[in-house]
Amino acid sequence: MKKTFLSLLAILIITSCSKDDSNIQIEPEPPEIKITDPCNFDILDISPNSTININCLLNLSNKEITLPENIKFNFNGGDIINGTLIFDGGTIDGELLNSKLTIKGSVKLTSKEFKFKTDRWDITEGKVSNETALANRQKINKVIELVENLGGDVFELGKMDAYFNVEANKVERSYMNDRAIRIPSDFHFKMSDDTFLRVQPTHFAAYYLLSTYLTDNTKISGGNLIGDRYEHDYSPIIDVQGVERNTHEFGLLLGIIGAHDAIIDGVKFSNPTGDGIIISHKILRNPDGTLTNGNRTSERVLIKNCIIKEARRNGISVTDANGITIENCQISDTGKGEQAFDTGGNKVYNSSGVLPKYGIDLEPERVIDNGTLIEYQRVENIKIIGSTFKGNEFGDVLSHFCIKLLVEDNFFDKWVAGGSSNNVTIRGNTFKSRFPISESIFAISIKSNVKRGEELVHDFIVSDNKISDYSVGISLSADNHQILNNTFTNCVSGITFGKLSNTLIKGNTITSNISIPSYGYRTRKTLVQNVIIEGGLVDVTNRPIDLHGLNQESTNSNIEVTFKDVELNSSNNYPNYIKDGKNIKFQGCNSRSRLEKINSFNIIEENSNFGN
Repeated sequence: MKKTFLSLLAILIITSCSKDDSNIQIEPEPPEIKITDPCNFDILDISPNSTININCLLNLSNKEITLPENIKFNFNGGDIINGTLIFDGGTIDGELLNSKLTIKGSVKLTSKEFKFKTDRWDITEGKVSNETALANRQKINKVIELVENLGGDVFELGKMDAYFNVEANKVERSYMNDRAIRIPSDFHFKMSDDTFLRVQPTHFAAYYLLSTYLTDNTKISGGNLIGDRYEHDYSPIIDVQGVERNTHEFGLLLGIIGAHDAIIDGVKFSNPTGDGIIISHKILRNPDGTLTNGNRTSERVLIKNCIIKEARRNGISVTDANGITIENCQISDTGKGEQAFDTGGNKVYNSSGVLPKYGIDLEPERVIDNGTLIEYQRVENIKIIGSTFKGNEFGDVLSHFCIKLLVEDNFFDKWVAGGSSNNVTIRGNTFKSRFPISESIFAISIKSNVKRGEELVHDFIVSDNKISDYSVGISLSADNHQILNNTFTNCVSGITFGKLSNTLIKGNTITSNISIPSYGYRTRKTLVQNVIIEGGLVDVTNRPIDLHGLNQESTNSNIEVTFKDVELNSSNNYPNYIKDGKNIKFQGCNSRSRLEKINSFNIIEENSNFGN
């Protein structure tokens, strides 16, 4: 075997510096030096088990070279181009891989970490044609597949700004995945702050820019994923299935579909025509909620340290999943823009937001049909922790048909709404409305959803939240809640009741000094059963309690609402007020204001002191 290799000249960089450290100047990093001199050895002469240090240009002249067993190629500044290497065992340095070299046979990368460089794979950066953007997507997928097959598990991207054609003319998960940049199992897609992956502007209604489809142990970190919201063609369209897709709301930057144990860390998402992230399953479940044969839901997914801004539809949508944590994220300006109409009053879609327009939307397909719960999708065991929500058009978090949700230590400037959900904990959050009080509506809404006699909303714990500058702090209904130790500041109403049962409201502080009338606890013509309001303070400008029509239609004489040891004050000496109410007890309560009762019955005052 010939072992004559091209010798490399040593490059000596001599710099001078003063003895005074303050005058030391650091030279810029020299550019990468690429060897272009041809190798002067014959690759056909190498022996089995050899290690080849490539410090020259090895041109295979468009040939397929079958290598002896267990050959190792190390990168030493050189390159291998124009041909195919067929391995029988051995390794190759990832820095030697490029678009002009084909690898076959059994071989692994020297290191499991691979650095992707655009110039070695003919990725065209900047604005390009649809055809070039399609080629960009096909090329990067080919490299990802190659690295995975060679045993690599970290795919590192540096400085890159490129468009990728990922358009899909059908809203179907596997179809959209086939047209996305696909991240496989046991793989870390590691982007840098200088990595920009952009959606090639399209007129189709759907896309995933990145997709993790039925994967295990996938990680995506860093980088910038950018949609085509402001370059998209919103002309009416009928897809390949004959379905009108005129809303153009299914352009998604990341599809997490049937993925297990995924981590999304430090990624910046912006400007999709639909959602920043969607988390879902492969196909619909059986009607009883069990997974169909071959189906997978997404499980144990962690989304942390991410920024999602200006999504046209939702920041994050979860339609089928179990065990999702969203932590330390910033979700802002979702769904902004006014709906446009033509001269006939018909909706015209453009880059303006499209419903639901939430920061996070937890919304599976789950209904009651003739008294039977139908669960084609299920969302359960969700945590939203330590995140910031600002400027989201319709709301910050929508929990619709969710089971076991924790919302903790977040900042909200609009609201959290809970409909058809159960076993929900909302604690330690800060709510500060971005709107004038008259336009802010509520901070937290727990809305009853009774269909055919079955209450779907129950078991909420709302505790230790700070809520300020809302029209209503908490709008409360449904069954079996605990509302504990919350602080309401400068709200028009602290807590309002709808139809409510089996609930403890304890240790809450409701204070206000706003110029418009403000209230503590309020009702409007509703039935409330077995509710205790215990401890805490109300100190507002108008009525501490303002109860209208509370249990007026009740057919029994049992005490249903008890105020126990509550301090009820009005800075302007307005009375505590009950009109058309019944079955209410005050035990150990104190107020500087009187208790005014109009057309009300079975109102009991026990060891309570109401002023005049």
